[in-house]
Amino acid sequence: MVRKALLLCFLFAFPISLLGQEYFQTNSKYVNFTIERVPLIAGGYFLQPGLALEAGVGFAFNGEQDSDGISVRLELDKYFRNTQLTPFAGGFLRFDINPNAIGETYWEGSRMIIGAHAGLQYFLLKQLALAGRLGLELKLNSPKNGNDSTAFSTFTSGLSIRFYF
Repeated sequence: MVRKALLLCFLFAFPISLLGQEYFQTNSKYVNFTIERVPLIAGGYFLQPGLALEAGVGFAFNGEQDSDGISVRLELDKYFRNTQLTPFAGGFLRFDINPNAIGETYWEGSRMIIGAHAGLQYFLLKQLALAGRLGLELKLNSPKNGNDSTAFSTFTSGLSIRFYF
């Protein structure tokens, strides 16, 4: 009975463990849609096994009133396993341009954000994955009225849908 149970576990676990293995190899690519502080559309490329470089563009910032603009983000992520559920960690550099910030916003013009995060990615299907992350970030703002508005955010989060090809 124990042997049958172990065999069944192996038969179900083995195919699941193969999901995602081919996608973390050098030259693999993916398209990413992220909901974080800004909606982000990005493309990723694996520079070496388990190490991905991602670049993307986001729109509108933080839900701030009277605020619109564009965001450019460059990210580097390290994936620690090649399984269906994969932990990863990484960092990013984001540059926001907000030419129309008026009214309630605390910054205008541009800002740079440096951040780090850790998360989990789960393959729902062979080429479709869902990823969640938690992290920290440092915002270097171009402040209104010459005030210093550098901010350290202790908590950030994001949810991504990724399509590998």
